[in-house]
Amino acid sequence: MATGRGRPTLPAAVGDLVGRDDLVRETVQRVLGVDRLVTLVGPGGVGKTALALEVARRCRDQHDVTSTGLSRDADDQYVAVAYLGHITRPDELHREIIRAVGITDQSSDDPVDVLVEHLRDQDKLLVLDNCEQLWEAVGDLCAVLLDEAPEVRVLATSRHHLGIAGEHATMVPPLSVRSEGSSAQPSDAMRLLLRRAEAAGRVVEEDDDLEALGELVDWSSGLPLVLELIAVRLGGGMSPREVLTRLDGGRLLATRTRRVRSHHRTLEQTLDWSHGLCSPEQQRLLARISVFAGGFTLDTAERVCSGNGIGEQEVVDLLADLVRQSLVVAGPNGRYHQLQPVREYGQRRLRALDEELWVRDAHCAFFRDLAAELASTWYGEDEVALLRRAHVEMPNFRAALHHCATTPGLAEIGLGMVRDLARLRVQFFFALLGEFTTWFQTLLDRAPVRPTPERIGSVALLGWIKLCQGAPREVAVHLEHCRELVAMLGEDAQVAPLYFLEGAHALLAVGDPGSVEPLRRLVELFGQMGPESCGDCASAKLLWALAAGFYGDEATAIEAAEDCLNDARQAGAEWAISWALWARGMAPLRHGAPEEAVAWFRAGLEIQVRLQEQWGSTWASEAIAWALAAVARDKAAGEDLLEIAAELLGGAVAMQKATGAAIAGLIPFGRERDKARDAIVARLGHERYHRAYGRGTALPSREAVYALALGPRVEAGGRRAPDSGWDQLSGRQREIAVLVSQGLTNQAIAQKLHLSVSTIENHLTALFAKIGVANRAELSTWVGAQSALR
Repeated sequence: MATGRGRPTLPAAVGDLVGRDDLVRETVQRVLGVDRLVTLVGPGGVGKTALALEVARRCRDQHDVTSTGLSRDADDQYVAVAYLGHITRPDELHREIIRAVGITDQSSDDPVDVLVEHLRDQDKLLVLDNCEQLWEAVGDLCAVLLDEAPEVRVLATSRHHLGIAGEHATMVPPLSVRSEGSSAQPSDAMRLLLRRAEAAGRVVEEDDDLEALGELVDWSSGLPLVLELIAVRLGGGMSPREVLTRLDGGRLLATRTRRVRSHHRTLEQTLDWSHGLCSPEQQRLLARISVFAGGFTLDTAERVCSGNGIGEQEVVDLLADLVRQSLVVAGPNGRYHQLQPVREYGQRRLRALDEELWVRDAHCAFFRDLAAELASTWYGEDEVALLRRAHVEMPNFRAALHHCATTPGLAEIGLGMVRDLARLRVQFFFALLGEFTTWFQTLLDRAPVRPTPERIGSVALLGWIKLCQGAPREVAVHLEHCRELVAMLGEDAQVAPLYFLEGAHALLAVGDPGSVEPLRRLVELFGQMGPESCGDCASAKLLWALAAGFYGDEATAIEAAEDCLNDARQAGAEWAISWALWARGMAPLRHGAPEEAVAWFRAGLEIQVRLQEQWGSTWASEAIAWALAAVARDKAAGEDLLEIAAELLGGAVAMQKATGAAIAGLIPFGRERDKARDAIVARLGHERYHRAYGRGTALPSREAVYALALGPRVEAGGRRAPDSGWDQLSGRQREIAVLVSQGLTNQAIAQKLHLSVSTIENHLTALFAKIGVANRAELSTWVGAQSALR
């Protein structure tokens, strides 16, 4: 055996790495610190090799300075790089590393012994590139080297962890496809694409199709290899739009650049390489999970992807194998996802296995059941968590709905799914009304016309959504169709959805004061149904409360709203509580106590802002504008409050346009808006009103509108923060105020006064509004001041 300098194995940098500065710096610190084996792990094409070589260069430079105390030309003797992508057998692996280290070995000794003997006393950084196809053999060798060559450090790249003690695995993520901070700054992925396109001879100009470029970046999932291959096509004369339309799942992407490793010449070859390293069972699961859109959980994968050769209990281990091989990404929240090029590759494999139809059927069945479960269980403390779960799974729901819409015989299943999602009210919470309208109309057109629960419920909910969008004229068609379906049924089993739409239409589109009593009876009808209809009953109660608030006498309005509010509070459904608070504000608004209405509306808005919902907050903001205008009209408030009301009205309308709501198209809402506008114009004049309204429409964000809505404090007289007298409170309100000032909780006060907690909460909301305080601390201070005065 002889040793020598060997060939330089660390190539000079060709170009700088984009978006990797922090990762390079952190990895250098690890390699030169306590972690003697660092494995850069990631999917094919993520840039592990380029990153490892840059880390090795910086380690070499820092090592040279540290060991000599002087800066000098870099010496490649500290770093040895072994390229293992073409190696298929362990004996070839050892020989390749021997050559990389610079050992000339003609002996019959065991190659591992040769390496250990040579490296035992050497200070060396060994870079092992592309270890995945022999990861176990590489791991065994590294374990020996770490144990017997104490000065050797190893930097490996692999799609699979080496799985030995002492290994620190660093995940190499794709580049960001969304810019952070200023929107004027392109994302890391876009910067790389633009640089590589320019290097390929194509300079992207301002008049280029930037939208198509952005879609290409999104499709790449931030994989540098994919971006490099896209740049090759751009440099070859194709436009961004042509590349996008001809992607063909990535098979368009290829390069003829010389000296590019064979499995990186095309994206397909890169993915074939990774696929070939999987067992048949892993390959099958990889294909099946491609049906998931937007990620999935282990439980979902077990339910959808097991069977036909994969047992449900096997999925957890197979999935873990795919994560270790960087073909699946495991998130911190228990969800898994695939990069888009990998997912599309899996879909092609699924079709090749002739399993696509049954796997998509299983996927559809799972999410149909999930939608039904969410619709029947949301009315409770988990309401917001279930809404957010549905939103996280919306990409999967969309995939399932698309399957239903394009597969003969499944449209009715799709109708049931979108109906139950609408019963959950996910379209309102996340402002998805336009999308839900499209799904309803598409599936109704493709499903057979028969009086099924799915069709009747879907037609009624489509009409309800159209009403909430402020398009009452279109609702008459849906209402008539719903009546025809129920008439075909010949019984009363499915009348509740029809009554709901009839009541909503009478309330909002016709403006019929007679809608109050039918909606009360609807509440009774839902109340007679099973527990799976609790949420539907709550929605009916809200509609009844709104009708009573807009058209009923004060006692009826308060009764309906407090029934709705107490029920929501007892269930613990926060978003439902916020809407019930909104409804509770209508009685004082219409019956001479607008300052109290402000407090009720704000109480609801505060919950909605905290929940970050995108629908009810627009309605609550406008209602506060109505109430502020009424305070100014009735109490001769200062003109500053009128300006705020006009500005807030403009801000609320701007938010509604952004979410697709047209409140003014609904008769009672349009009437309240007109009353507020007229009250403001009567005092300020048209010119000042429009200036203030325009400032509102120009507010920069939803948060700015919320701040305006929750800002000015008003009470009796419409002026800000004057102290009210003790005598204006009822006897019960005085009792509660004193008990609050003594530090008692609502629960303790309820027990002491033999009342329900929800009744105490209602009294407190009204009490806060009367005396102009915002919380219990302010109330306690106010009680103390009143005691001193008395």
